[in-house]
Amino acid sequence: MFLQELWRYPVKSLRGEPLQEVVVGPLGVEGDRQRAVVDRASGVSLSAKRHGELLLCRAWTVDDDVMVGLPDGSEFPADSHEVAEGLSALLDRKVEVRRAEIGKTVQHEYTTDSTTGEGDPMIVEAPLTEAFFDGLPVHLLSDATLREFGRRQPGSTFERARFRPNLLVHADEEGFVEDAWVGGSVSVGDVSFTAADFKTRCVMTTRPQGELLLDREVFKAVVRENQRRAGIELVPINSGTIHVGDQLAFSG
Repeated sequence: MFLQELWRYPVKSLRGEPLQEVVVGPLGVEGDRQRAVVDRASGVSLSAKRHGELLLCRAWTVDDDVMVGLPDGSEFPADSHEVAEGLSALLDRKVEVRRAEIGKTVQHEYTTDSTTGEGDPMIVEAPLTEAFFDGLPVHLLSDATLREFGRRQPGSTFERARFRPNLLVHADEEGFVEDAWVGGSVSVGDVSFTAADFKTRCVMTTRPQGELLLDREVFKAVVRENQRRAGIELVPINSGTIHVGDQLAFSG
């Protein structure tokens, strides 16, 4: 097994950027989800769980800056007036991109029905961290899992983008192979991780983005075929640099 793709999402719920190598530390992939689209008045971070339009935008890094691409093709620095106004128009509410603050509690706005993205807004307080994570800092997914879902639900397209992993791993085995790693440890290159939990999914897997169309059957298949799981959540044990092509090993 080896690391096939490496992804960072500089702004929570926006499409991310592929990398060839990256530093991993206690907060996970360096620069991952350090920013979010937040309500300008309350500071609550918004998610594509409720605002699927966010996935029509993308974010990437240029040196130490983060850029945002809006649906009309325009590109501006993440903290610019143009991005704030463009996102506000897209979501029909006053928003802006902000960076996570050290020692400040993060609140996310989700929905009362995570399976459809409908229902009333619900405020969830995240663990104290320096990033806008929903849960644990690193998400791993195998291409074997994508193949297995595709085999069981052939009418749908199971692409990496729908699941937003940091680490996409190539595995020759078949089935939901990474599920068996939970409770053990995973090493990628020189970095070791605790395989802490399963990654449970939500309506975000169905959202249109890029060339992917709306497909509600994707999430239904994940619920039906694997108890709402796709991938696993990791916690780094040590810091280091990982690279596309690095070998992966699991120990129980």
